[in-house]
Amino acid sequence: MDDRQRDIFEDLGGLLEGEVRGDAPTRAMYATDASLHQIRPLGVAFPKSTRDVSLLARYAADESVPLIPRGAGTGLAGQAIGAGIIVDFSRHMRGFEWVGPDSVRVQPGLVRDRLNEFLRPYGRYFAPDPSNSALTTIGGMLGVDAAGSHSIRIGSMRDHVQSIEMVLAGGEIVELGNEPLDLLRWPPESLAGDASGDGAATTRRTLVSRLAALLGENERLIDERQPPLVRNCAGYFLRGVLTDGRVNFPRLLVGSEGTLGLFTAATLHTSPLPAYRAVALLLFGELEAAVHAVRLVARRQPSACDLLDRRLLSLAREADPRFAELISPAAEAALIVEVTGYDDEQAADGLRQVISDVRRACPDVAVPAEASTPGEVEFLWSLPGTVVPLLTRLKGATRPMPFVEDVAVPPEALHEFLVEAQKVFQRHRVTATLYSHAAAGQVHLRPFLTPEQAGQGHVLRGIAGELYRAVFALGGTVSGEHGDGLSRTSFLKEQYGPLYDVFREVKDIFDPRNVLNPGKIISDAPDLTERFLRPPPLEFRPLESSLQAEACTPAAATGPLVELQLRWKPEELAAEAARCNGCGVCRTQAEHLRMCPFFRHDPAEEASPRAKANVTRHLLSGSLTPEEFASPEMKRIANLCFNCKQCRLECPSNVNIPQMMIEAKAAHVAAHGLRRADWILSRAHSFGALGCSAAFAANWFVASPVGRWLLQELFGIHRLRKLPLFARRSFLRSAGRNLLRAPRPEDRPRAAIYFVDHYANFHDPELAQAFVAILRHNRIPVHVPPEQTASGMAMVSAGDLESARELALENVRVLAEFAREGHPIICTEPAAALCLKHEYPILVDHTDVDVVAARTIEAGAFLLGLHAEGRLRTDFQPLDLDVGYHTPCHLKALEQGTPLARLLSLIPELRLHRIEKGCSGMAGAYGLTKQNFATSVRLGWDLIDHMRSDRLHAGTTECSSCKIQMEQGTATPTLHPLKLLALAYGLMPEIRRKLKPSTRKLVVT
Repeated sequence: MDDRQRDIFEDLGGLLEGEVRGDAPTRAMYATDASLHQIRPLGVAFPKSTRDVSLLARYAADESVPLIPRGAGTGLAGQAIGAGIIVDFSRHMRGFEWVGPDSVRVQPGLVRDRLNEFLRPYGRYFAPDPSNSALTTIGGMLGVDAAGSHSIRIGSMRDHVQSIEMVLAGGEIVELGNEPLDLLRWPPESLAGDASGDGAATTRRTLVSRLAALLGENERLIDERQPPLVRNCAGYFLRGVLTDGRVNFPRLLVGSEGTLGLFTAATLHTSPLPAYRAVALLLFGELEAAVHAVRLVARRQPSACDLLDRRLLSLAREADPRFAELISPAAEAALIVEVTGYDDEQAADGLRQVISDVRRACPDVAVPAEASTPGEVEFLWSLPGTVVPLLTRLKGATRPMPFVEDVAVPPEALHEFLVEAQKVFQRHRVTATLYSHAAAGQVHLRPFLTPEQAGQGHVLRGIAGELYRAVFALGGTVSGEHGDGLSRTSFLKEQYGPLYDVFREVKDIFDPRNVLNPGKIISDAPDLTERFLRPPPLEFRPLESSLQAEACTPAAATGPLVELQLRWKPEELAAEAARCNGCGVCRTQAEHLRMCPFFRHDPAEEASPRAKANVTRHLLSGSLTPEEFASPEMKRIANLCFNCKQCRLECPSNVNIPQMMIEAKAAHVAAHGLRRADWILSRAHSFGALGCSAAFAANWFVASPVGRWLLQELFGIHRLRKLPLFARRSFLRSAGRNLLRAPRPEDRPRAAIYFVDHYANFHDPELAQAFVAILRHNRIPVHVPPEQTASGMAMVSAGDLESARELALENVRVLAEFAREGHPIICTEPAAALCLKHEYPILVDHTDVDVVAARTIEAGAFLLGLHAEGRLRTDFQPLDLDVGYHTPCHLKALEQGTPLARLLSLIPELRLHRIEKGCSGMAGAYGLTKQNFATSVRLGWDLIDHMRSDRLHAGTTECSSCKIQMEQGTATPTLHPLKLLALAYGLMPEIRRKLKPSTRKLVVT
């Protein structure tokens, strides 16, 4: 940070209630959005109120510092990046101010789907429905005039805004709605009782006067250049702003991308929930037939009609088995058509007429699904929202690039445009994928380019220029709902001709100093499209001791000097980081996804997996130095990842963010060492033998208030955390001779090699005994290698990779011969299975590590495999129990489902209730510490609260960490599913004593 930056952030830190940051990792994470562009900002501000925004704007105007407003940062055109101060409204300003009978007042950082969750009990909803509505903020929707699939019926964002509170470039706060021209009389009647003060009233009067004059003078030009034939959010929307003696400011401000003011609140119109909808999925053997069918569908005035091409349908089949059943591999295109009505019969009849029209014209059309219930309708509409983000998952050297993804043409010209677009792509020797709100003429095209081509501005400019000329010839626009940003601003002059000069005058009225999101919509730079493109992945060379090296200069052809501690090359890490396209799916708070527990708890950008990929990419491109990567600021960001791996699972591109953050933690550990609490807790297995040998004293100490206080003060373990007790004898010490004797190669069936891990060994030998008993009951011989040690997952997650490597090498040495002989290596702890299978291969360089990983399997998956082969005995005794099952994150990460839950469902009379409350928040040693205890409990509170119900006999989960969290603050025990299986087999009747008595049945709602 240079002296000017330091002065700016010291000044702002004393002015604002919210935070301001200018450290290198924060600047790196805000340098990109979901577009192809990258600009590292001066810093980031997180305002808490309109007053904060006003002070920030006043300061920025005085210091000539640009301000760039940002919501979720999911825009595809580069609106939310810039060289000034990013103003992140999603951090704090995401609240509701009031709700009325047909309107609602909200702050700009509120997520659209959260708004509709709030409105649902009132029987209302906010209608505009962009495909990323689970992520996008109201401010972002206002910025680009968002629309969506239903725009042909409900219009776009600007059709649903009553008024906007905004901060102008000089810091003035003003509320603007549909303002009457009598504001030009003074004092106007319409300002009677105006509580905003004389200053705001004067500002409103000035804006009305100047804007009305400008629009009146250019009325004919506006009508000529912005005809009402197509969805259009390119440039400033001037048509209909001055009408009936009023200036409708929301029509102008919506879609202005933060270039005219910073929105701090908006009053929105709400609509009654649509009660009667009917939807059909229509499949076609040719894209041309589907496009032709759009015209027939449009005549029936549907509420939505979307077109998807072959690639998207292929992704849908891969993403969900339900779509695989519906969509034939022979389908080249599909339409999703929706019809509404006053009742179910009218909606169904309207849909039948649509299908009949299409079938008469296209006899080969297939209609695999029709839906009318809310659940079925939402399932069909999940198709485009699910598959469009998955485009990045397609294999091959080329990737779909979003730079011409938002054109719109008159709907009747759709077929002609697609023919011309195909010619353009053929001339440039590229292919493209297609998704379209077809009845509205909205076309989302993504050409497939190599990363090298995407980094070459002239390639993008050439394709875009030719395509847009075809768009203009048909009376279309470069942007229908995604905005202009850096991608399309330089094409606006060509689209609008002399009207562009009127846009300049509009900008001057609101922002004469050009400090609000400069370079967007108004710009004289002809090369804006290609000037700020993200650099492609580069070549890298390692350095022996990079953390002691001098600061790197920005990467040249060879890249920065980086030493990595995991087994991947810098170019492999760079390619992994580059796979993150910034789509923001990792910012979701949707209930059906787990994604990032930290972001759910506190929706800050730094908590999002996307931010971590951005920081890593900046390190590898040289714009972030190794010292900055090992800095306390980076450690704070890396600590917002405890290696649950849910982001890797649910990311559309499956980017391995946890592995990147392990690398970041390792860099910090190498430079600064481990905190005492992290060092102790990551080595908890080392103290297990001592705890067991003095179990009585150790357990007394753990249970006593004095002991808990000492544990907190000396070792950083929070005094309120319910800790597991030590067993009087570890499992490995108590294992019989038969278990410890190595199997012979000729033995059949092959013995199961049991990897115990430290929790079952030192704290819960009964679990290990239950598993051994189950295997023997099913005539599976078992061997427990006595030399095995803990898996080391806690060390890996803490970034202590040197120590973890020692454990891994020891375990690989112990297990390698068994793996080579074909024995399964079975883990009852999901974290241990995950560590052996996924962490060891990238942690250690050993000839047998991959063999061990390939033979490792989680206990439930092993037993379910036996069941599938007909080899598992199912002579279960009835268990009249209500049991709540929690799925551990590391079990999900193994991607084998929930096999033990499936086996528990075979037990007669046992009622298994799945607790879908997300991550437990425990994450091994993370939730034990004084530093993290409160956050851990908040992350897992829904799960803890569920376990406090007196309707459960027990909880059950495979994960020992989750078990600790599930038992926090409750008397309800949590058992491993294997114990319940052993009990049902009649093998360990003493387990029943651990169950909680209950006289009430669980009521599931």
